[in-house]
Amino acid sequence: MLSKIRDHFKNEFQWIDSISIGKIDNNQEKALCFYPSKRDSGHQNTFGGKKNRGYKLKKVTILLRYTKNQVSAEDMAQKIYDFFEERSFLIDEKRVFVVMQCEDPIWLGTDDRGVYEYSFELDFYKER
Repeated sequence: MLSKIRDHFKNEFQWIDSISIGKIDNNQEKALCFYPSKRDSGHQNTFGGKKNRGYKLKKVTILLRYTKNQVSAEDMAQKIYDFFEERSFLIDEKRVFVVMQCEDPIWLGTDDRGVYEYSFELDFYKER
């Protein structure tokens, strides 16, 4: 599902720069990467087991590297946040709902080359 989320973003947002899953291209000044999140969500119980749950949950972290200009980087981070906030869309003819886990993009500062970085924590709920 992670590649389908990435592809949805790339097409709908019309992202033209480097985009990847699992490993970001640190040589690019404009890059975006989708990772399986390391956030602990605790155990999710459903009466009757997983087969009775009405959705699948995918926790995702997105990392943005975007220019050496703080204003430009912050602007792009907010645009990406706004794109995903309270969004729903279809994957494999199943509805996907997005829940942001933070109120704003998470500012990470700059890397060794001065490129600004932001991250996003999202939960994707896909209908079964």
